[in-house]
Amino acid sequence: ISTPKRGQFLRLTTLAKSNATEYLSIKVGRTSREITALEELAKALGLPKTPRYIECYDISNLASTNMVAGMVVFENGRPCKKYYKKFSIKTVAEQNDYACMQEVIERRFRNYFEKTDEGFSIMPDLILLDGGNGHVNAVEPVLERMGVTCPMFGLVKDSKHRTRAVATGGGEISLAKCRAAFNLVTAIQDEVHRVAITYQAQKHKKNAHRLEITKVKGIGDKKAAKLITEYKTKEALKKATVEELAKTAGVNMDTARELKEIIDEM
Repeated sequence: ISTPKRGQFLRLTTLAKSNATEYLSIKVGRTSREITALEELAKALGLPKTPRYIECYDISNLASTNMVAGMVVFENGRPCKKYYKKFSIKTVAEQNDYACMQEVIERRFRNYFEKTDEGFSIMPDLILLDGGNGHVNAVEPVLERMGVTCPMFGLVKDSKHRTRAVATGGGEISLAKCRAAFNLVTAIQDEVHRVAITYQAQKHKKNAHRLEITKVKGIGDKKAAKLITEYKTKEALKKATVEELAKTAGVNMDTARELKEIIDEM
C-alpha cells in the first residue's frame, strides 16, 4: 500500500476520497461537511470509530439555587432534539459543578441500565462535558464504577466564553487545525449551554412566582407547588378564575380571592 504525497496520484487519491464522501453523504442523508467534521473529531480525539451519537452535558445555577443540567444529543452531526434531557439537581445542596455533573451522569446511565426511558436507551459513542480537566476527572470514576466505557472529554472555553480546546482529563487537545470538527464541537457546546441556561431561567421564574403566591395567608409551599404545577406559566395563572384557584389549591373562597389579587399584580 502506498500513500501518495504529491503529484498525479495524490490528486487521484484526493478525488477518490471526495467522491466517496459525496456518495456517503447522499447515502446517509448528511452533508459532506458533517461527515468530514465527525471524521476529523474521531481522528483528533483518537476514537476507535466515528462518533455517530454524541451526548453533551452542562450545569447551570444561580449560586446554590435552581441548580439544573442540560443534555443535548447530536446524531450524525445534527441536533436530535427528541432525545434532549433536562435535570433538576437533587443530591447537591451547595454550588459544586463537579458533584452536580457526577449526579447527572450517574442518573443518566442508571436509566440506561434500568431501561426506564427511551431517551436513555442508547449508549453514546462520545460524551462531552461543558468544562475542563476537573470535570472529566470527577466523572470518570462514576463511569468506571457503573461499567461504562464510553469515551469522554471536556469542552474548554476561553475568557470570552468561546470554545478553545478539548480536555482529556490530563491535558488538552487543540482543534485549531480541524476546522470542521472545531465548528461542530462549538455548535454542540453552544446548544447545551442554551438548553441548560433556559431551563435554569424557567425554574427561577417558577420559584419567584411561588414566593409571591406564598405571601397569601393559608398558601404554603405545598399549595403553591400545586398551583405552579397546574398553571405552568404566569399567563395561565392570571387566566384562572377564583373558583378554579380555590379548587386547585384546596382553599376557601376568601383565600382564593386574595390569591387572585396577588396573581393579577404579578
